[in-house]
Amino acid sequence: MRGTELPLNQTQKVRLQRALDKLESLSSKSNSNASVTVADSIPVNYEDGVLKGHGTSELNGEVVATVCGIVERVNKLVYVRALRSRYKPEVGDIIVGRVVEVAPKRWRIEINFSQDAVLMLSSMNLPDGIQRRRTALDELNMRSIFEENDVICAEVRGFQHDGLHLQARSQKYGKRSIAYSASLSSEEKEATFP
Repeated sequence: MRGTELPLNQTQKVRLQRALDKLESLSSKSNSNASVTVADSIPVNYEDGVLKGHGTSELNGEVVATVCGIVERVNKLVYVRALRSRYKPEVGDIIVGRVVEVAPKRWRIEINFSQDAVLMLSSMNLPDGIQRRRTALDELNMRSIFEENDVICAEVRGFQHDGLHLQARSQKYGKRSIAYSASLSSEEKEATFP
């Protein structure tokens, strides 16, 4: 189905060209038949009972791509891994997020996912480092640990009904300060600024 003309505006044409360029660079690194664009046919063996996954659809009896990306096959499942996609956390991932709310016994953390994450007071080390039961006094002092707009580092513990749960029970997790590294080249050091 390559060569299909789609009515695109200028912005869409630029985005399509960037995607095609990225696919071409990926194709040179791997199997050239593995990259597809929207409406490309994906060769499959129907006798094997193929399963259509994300990024695929059936059109006129053949499997076609619905996104630009790389064709992946896992046993009978065929799907297209998109070039750009939103972050999908998995258990064990270490994430950096921003505190958006301090609630009773928990902080709500924005991590650029479809849902906010939750860090429970019981899922982290207290500042004094002593392992003990959390008390009402600890709950009252939660803002002294993290407050709104603090940037924190934590590990994905699991998924619950109220969202993604995090844990920060190690010294490597916790509040992070935002720091920018500034370096100047030799020409920039010699330049004068008004």
